[in-house]
Amino acid sequence: AELWSSSTMSFREPRALPASSSAQRKWSHADRCIQGTNDDASVSKMSCVSLKYFEDAFLPLFVRRRTRRPPMINRGYFARVQAIRQAVAAFQRGVGHGQAQILSLGAGFDTTFFRLSAAGARPRRYVEVDHKEVTCSKCRLVQKNAALADLIDAGEAAKGSSTIDVDGGTILSDTYTLAPADLRNLESVKGAMAQGGVDAAAPTLVLMECVMAYLDAEATRAILRHLTESLETCCILIYDMIGPDDPFGKQLILNVESRGCPLPGIRSFPTAASHAALLRESGFTVGGIHNMLEIYERYVDPAERKRTERIEFLDELEEWHLIMAHYCLSYGFKGSLELFQSPEMPCL
Repeated sequence: AELWSSSTMSFREPRALPASSSAQRKWSHADRCIQGTNDDASVSKMSCVSLKYFEDAFLPLFVRRRTRRPPMINRGYFARVQAIRQAVAAFQRGVGHGQAQILSLGAGFDTTFFRLSAAGARPRRYVEVDHKEVTCSKCRLVQKNAALADLIDAGEAAKGSSTIDVDGGTILSDTYTLAPADLRNLESVKGAMAQGGVDAAAPTLVLMECVMAYLDAEATRAILRHLTESLETCCILIYDMIGPDDPFGKQLILNVESRGCPLPGIRSFPTAASHAALLRESGFTVGGIHNMLEIYERYVDPAERKRTERIEFLDELEEWHLIMAHYCLSYGFKGSLELFQSPEMPCL
């Protein structure tokens, strides 16, 4: 999440509260605040694309507003996007071409499915889950853009059999599903996974980018336990914030919560060690926990790192190091570890 500027994760709908209560009014404000972070994330990624930190031919179809972000934000987003892309590529190579199933929880306007499909690397199944307001918006944009709709339809056994329900916030096809869910409610998540036809026997990569920060500990544990109980072979990749208790972390949290966006998950899982413990107690084997400074310096493709460092001069190195040290990439496995080990997705 872009907590040093504006948070970047799309919203998961909270549990229902009495309509007349002050708590309901408070949550309504928080809902609007956190839902809007999907747009912030897309704008930040678009800033990177415009400056050629990375390529994404499909992101402009989802982003109306163009704003150039500061060099520190751009480089941070490059590190995050590059690391996730390398991990996805490593997973697909490990399980075999066309065999991977990918489940993205809190997907927002992510374009990974479209990029993979256009590159001839379409996974066996790709399921995206997010709050209904976000999925409805994504449906609307896909419906309006033939380039997106055609890529979904290209994977159909019968051309034209995919369906887009803008009001329901769903896209259903043989290989791609977009489904709405409340990630605070496990039954809602289960329903979305069932709607997407998630195959329990297929090797599955689960992506959770800036999801835990917005969930309470109970909801996070419920999701992770369900994944290990329902999927035979899977890898989970979690990108989120750590270190909320030092002065820098406290300021990051204050910047976000002062705008009305609650962050209960950061306090529930504040350290790399707590992320590792969460994975273990949920039934995963811990593959690695690295802060993003380690990821950037040790695991991001050196050629890409060198290329992008020439795009913009970054003179705030101390703050850059602090920010990157307050985010981590955690990954765990269930099943054959050999499927997932590679230089692109390091294991401890």
